[in-house]
Amino acid sequence: SLALADSGVTDWSHHDERSAAFFALGIAKTTGSAVVIVTTSGTAAAELHPALAEAINGRVPLIAITADRPTALRNVGAPQTIDQQDLFGRSVKWSHDIEVPPDPREAIDLATRMWVEAMSPPAGPVHLNLRFDEPLMPTDAVTSAADGIPDVAIGRCEPDESAIASLAADLSGRRGIVIAGTDSEPGLAEAAAVFAAAANWPILADPLSGLRAGHHDRSHVLAASDALSWAGFLDAAQPEAVVRFGGIPTSKPIWQWLGNHREVPQVFIEPAGWRDPTFSASVVLRSEVVPTLHLLAKAMGDTTETSWMTRWQNADRAAAAAVSGVIEGNPFPNEPMVARIVSEALPDPGVLWVASSMPVRDLDAVMLPTERRVRVLANRGANGIDGFVSTALGSGAVSGVATVALAGDLSMLHDLSALATAARLDLPVTIVAVNNDGGGIFHLLPQAGHDHFERHWGTPHGLDLAAVATALGVESETVSDASRLTELVSTPPAGPRFIEVRTDRTANADLHRRIRSAVVESLAQI
Repeated sequence: SLALADSGVTDWSHHDERSAAFFALGIAKTTGSAVVIVTTSGTAAAELHPALAEAINGRVPLIAITADRPTALRNVGAPQTIDQQDLFGRSVKWSHDIEVPPDPREAIDLATRMWVEAMSPPAGPVHLNLRFDEPLMPTDAVTSAADGIPDVAIGRCEPDESAIASLAADLSGRRGIVIAGTDSEPGLAEAAAVFAAAANWPILADPLSGLRAGHHDRSHVLAASDALSWAGFLDAAQPEAVVRFGGIPTSKPIWQWLGNHREVPQVFIEPAGWRDPTFSASVVLRSEVVPTLHLLAKAMGDTTETSWMTRWQNADRAAAAAVSGVIEGNPFPNEPMVARIVSEALPDPGVLWVASSMPVRDLDAVMLPTERRVRVLANRGANGIDGFVSTALGSGAVSGVATVALAGDLSMLHDLSALATAARLDLPVTIVAVNNDGGGIFHLLPQAGHDHFERHWGTPHGLDLAAVATALGVESETVSDASRLTELVSTPPAGPRFIEVRTDRTANADLHRRIRSAVVESLAQI
C-alpha cells in the first residue's frame, strides 16, 4: 500500500474488499488497462473472488495483491490466516505465492510479469500472494523504482490474408448474417459495418457489442434482432452463412438458433480463448477481429441480391414498431420503457451500465440504433448480479463522461454498501433501480406457477430502496412519471444520484407476453 501510495498511481480506498474488486473491474473495463487491488489477509482476500470470476470470463485485466501471514503461521491456528495459495483457482490466469522480494530488481521483474500476464490476450486477472513478517512497517521510506522497468510489446494475432481470401470467395454471393456478440473494442463498429455493407448482410448486434450506437454506418444494424429471433424469423429466412464474433449474445433465441443449426456454415472470429458454448463454429479464424473484418470486406466478390437485405429490413421495421407500440401504449412505469428511456436520455457521450437478469434483456429488446455515442457495458463474463453498483461506480470514477447504471432491485440488494462509497467519494453516477420487489425474470421461466415460486424465486423483500439510498447519503427520488425520469437521466449530477422506479413483476411478465404476440402478428402481415 505504501509503495503504491508513493508511486503516483491513482488510488481509491474502500471499506469492503468485495466492492473494491468490482470497483476495480469497472475501471479496467472502461479504460482497458490493468488495475491493482490490494487487501489484507484472511477472509478479506477471499472477498475478491466474485469479481475475479467475472474478470476471467469477461476478459478484464486485474491484478490482485493479497497480504498473507508468514509461512510458519500457516495451519497452526494463527488469527486472520487462511490458506491463500492458489486461493482463486481457475478464476485467475496466473498466481504466485512469495515472500516480499528483498531485491528491488526482483520486485520490478515481478510487477512487469503481473502486468504482462494480465494484459496478454485474452486479458484477465492475476493473483500475487505476498507473505509478510514483522516488522510490518518499513524502516526506510518506500520509493518507486521506475528505473530499469523493461519495455514490453504484447503481440497480436494477425490475420492470414490467403486464408481470408479463400473464405471470402466461399462466402461471396451467399445469403448470410453477422452476429455481433457481447464484446466491443476500438474500431469494431466501423469494421463490422464495412463488412456488412460489402456482403449486404444484416447485423444482429448485441447492445454490448458497440454497434447499435455511434457515428459509424448503422444501415445494416437491426433494431429488433432479439424479437425477430424468438418470433421464428431466423427459420423463416434461414441464412446460408453466419459470421460472428465476441462473447455469446444476450439474446437466448439467437444463440440457441446457432446451436440448433450446425448445418449452416458459421465463421467465428476469435483472437484468443474459445467462446463457443453452442459448439457450432465450422470455421474459426484465430486473428484480431477488426483487421480480419476489413480484409474480409475487401476480398468479398459479388454480394447477395438486394432482396435478402430488404427482407430483413422490412421484418425488422415491423417487429420494432410492434415492440414500441406495446410498451408506449402500456401505462408507465413499465420495465421495457424504463430501459428505452434510460438508453435514449443518457447524455451524448455517455456510458450506460446495465445489470444482468432482466435489465440487460430489456435493453436488448428495446434499444434502437442511434448516432448518439452511448457506450453500453455490463458484467456478462459470469453474468452475475453481484457487485454491479460498485462496478458502475468504478467506471464513473474514470470515464470522464456521464455515467448511468440501470439496475434491478436484487442487484441493488447485493451491493447496497456501494451507495455509501458513492457518497463518501462523491462520484457523479446516476443509478436507476427498477424495483419490482423480487426476482422478476423467473416469471418468464418454467419455475413460474410452482407452489414454492414466490418464496424461492419471487423472493420479495419489501424494501424502500430510495429511503435506503438516502440513509446512506445519496440524493434519491422515487419516480413514476416518464418525463421526470427523462429529465433526471439527461441531467448529469454533481454527485451520486439514485432513482427508484417501482413496477409489478406479474404485470411485467404479462407485458412481455403481449410484446411477443404483437411481434408475431406484425411479421405475419408482411
